Amino acid sequence: MSRRIKVISNNSSMKSLRAYGKIRDMILTGVKLPGTRLILTELESELDIGRGPIREALMRLDRSGLVKNIPYKGAIVATPPTRQEITHIYDLRVDLEVKLALEAMKNLGKAEFKNLDNLLKTMEDLPEDHYIYDHEFHNQIYKASNLPHLVGIAQTLSLSVESVLTVFRWDKEICKKVNTEHRAIVAALKANDVDGVSMCLEQNIKNGLNVINETYARIHGIA
Repeated sequence: MSRRIKVISNNSSMKSLRAYGKIRDMILTGVKLPGTRLILTELESELDIGRGPIREALMRLDRSGLVKNIPYKGAIVATPPTRQEITHIYDLRVDLEVKLALEAMKNLGKAEFKNLDNLLKTMEDLPEDHYIYDHEFHNQIYKASNLPHLVGIAQTLSLSVESVLTVFRWDKEICKKVNTEHRAIVAALKANDVDGVSMCLEQNIKNGLNVINETYARIHGIA
């Protein structure tokens, strides 16, 4: 019975991720404009996915800032962050996440590094949901800082740009580059290399900004 429940749960999770990706892409490409109501019955027909996974996807899109769930009105397409705002978000991310990683470096032990190495092995298989493991990699490091309030802020900043970042994040070459950067971050953490951690993590975060800039260029045909 437990195996059947697990299979059902995994299927529901995959449908939710698929709904999330499709709705996100419709918003970012202008199929669903800011202010548009996202009606469950219409989305069911458009996506050929059930209401449960779509509800989960809309909740996640709300956390990322692309959708606003308004009482008595339902889900409405929000205005995505501008390129200027995203640039400022990334400046804040670099400063905060480097601080968290350096604090975490004091607390990371064999068990934590084993978990990070296992995550990296999974990522090197280039799974379709690679970006989820990317988030988990960073979260595992930052949680070791024992600064939960700042970790929460870092997660909020990351979620605010996730929807834009992941449009082309499944590109295999991008995933391979991320994996290489993550290996360098772990190596620097293991060596207690302050400058190395700062440099490798800053590069990894800023390369995410480069992916977003390329995303905007592809979607809107701008340089």
